Amino acid sequence: MRTKTILSIFGCGLLFILMGYTYSVTRLEKEEARFQKDKQIFEETHRASFDYFWELGHPVSGLTPRRSLKNKKYEIGIGASGFGIQAIIVGAHRGWVTREQVLNRLLKMTDFLENKAVRYHGVYPHLIHGKTGQLIHFGGQDGADIQETSNLMMGLLMARAYFDQDTPKEIQLREEITKLWEAVDYTVHEYQNALWWNHSYQQKENKGLKLLMKGYTESMTSYVLALGHPSKGIKKSSYRGYVEGKNFVNGKEYYGYTLDVGKPKGGPLYLAQTPFLALDPRDMEDQYTYYWKRSINHSLINWTYCSKFAPKEFQYNKEDWGLTASQTPSEDGGYNNMAGPGPKDKGVIAPSAALGVFPYVPYQSMLALRNFYENHKEGLWGEYGFKDAYSKKRDWYSDRYLGLDQGRTVIMMENYRSGLFWELSKKVPELQVALGKMGIKSPKHKNGFPLAVIEKLSKSVQLYRHPDLEKYHLDFYTDKDANISFYLKSTKAEKKLEIQSEQKFEAGLHQLQFEKDNILAGTKGILVMKMGKKEIELPVQLF
Repeated sequence: MRTKTILSIFGCGLLFILMGYTYSVTRLEKEEARFQKDKQIFEETHRASFDYFWELGHPVSGLTPRRSLKNKKYEIGIGASGFGIQAIIVGAHRGWVTREQVLNRLLKMTDFLENKAVRYHGVYPHLIHGKTGQLIHFGGQDGADIQETSNLMMGLLMARAYFDQDTPKEIQLREEITKLWEAVDYTVHEYQNALWWNHSYQQKENKGLKLLMKGYTESMTSYVLALGHPSKGIKKSSYRGYVEGKNFVNGKEYYGYTLDVGKPKGGPLYLAQTPFLALDPRDMEDQYTYYWKRSINHSLINWTYCSKFAPKEFQYNKEDWGLTASQTPSEDGGYNNMAGPGPKDKGVIAPSAALGVFPYVPYQSMLALRNFYENHKEGLWGEYGFKDAYSKKRDWYSDRYLGLDQGRTVIMMENYRSGLFWELSKKVPELQVALGKMGIKSPKHKNGFPLAVIEKLSKSVQLYRHPDLEKYHLDFYTDKDANISFYLKSTKAEKKLEIQSEQKFEAGLHQLQFEKDNILAGTKGILVMKMGKKEIELPVQLF
């Protein structure tokens, strides 16, 4: 009888083990299916967002409409066209269109910009007519817009770096871009150790929209180009207006994240996007901040606010998140340029906010992307991907696309995938000169994982497999040549999983990549970097 009981207990135990094994295998299969679906959604969104620029490029100028409204497609946004230049380069890089097709489109643009479009000392207005090139009045502006022009020039400089072959057409494109770029006279916009946003002989100082560009804003793009211009740049001292302006130095903590520079709680997420569509924040540190970590903190503040601290009536959560400038319901004014955590929030989510910070917080961005596609597709999705905004509170979905927002989405998703523009910007000598004048240098890292930021709610760095690599990836640093290995240690038990056996690495920044294998989504652990007898630990959660 006792023997039968033991066998029975043994049999039950074996059954439970087999059941547990089957459950794990089934769950891993579901997680792999989920990941493959996420990959498909990511690719579909990226491609559809690119189509806005490729299909809606004006038939005469090739430039980008400010909005997708059928009766307004002649309204060309100069800044949106700059983003559009980078977006169609993504198309060539991805093979969605050919290099030759993009080259021909760009030559059409540069010809129009040189020979038809209105300019003031080489600076374009906010809006022009796509056929005639003439000024279209916008928000009281009747002259040159230095920020929109800088967005255009940055796109052109990325094209000059990308099309680097010694063929007649690519040589011609580089020459035409350089001519347009060198014609921009930043000194006309230099005033009181800063830059004027707009310039017009019809507007008086301090009236209308003739604003000084001070404090942490997207105008970093303008200052970089103004300081790096080869012949018509501003004085180094004029950068003071930017860094000494309101909302530059901050230093306060929000939801556990310190924001060295920027508006309270960060403000709209385009401030973490626009300057870094080309500039590589991983390689930018000054006396004020490390711009990579500042951008991650800004993103996590935005996500944490939406997840836990926003008014309940807005119906945000960890998947319905992302606050930035976007269209709003007409009763809320139609557009909110300063949407962000706090009093400027009107309960409107903009997909470009979450999708444009993929390089900083890929897990949180993927949660949003999956949610937009699977839970809001009927109202939000169209021929060019996700429309500009939605509000659960008002049961409202935008009816349009905005060129600037579409551009940030395409470009930053590509920077996440390949770092394309971050690498191209290093090939533009004018940008490197400017960063030196601004006091921005490569950061001095410590051994370990210097680019990682711990998410405060999970108390870990949340890792999501890269959609192209299909692996987890994390940057690590060693200050000298060293033999290094990695293993994952469970937080619940002393189990160790070898991630990478010992290998010699030269001093510098490297990327660790490892497979999912049998790791279940949501698993928490300690990632250990072993250097000789020294071990550097990082809490992680794997999805």
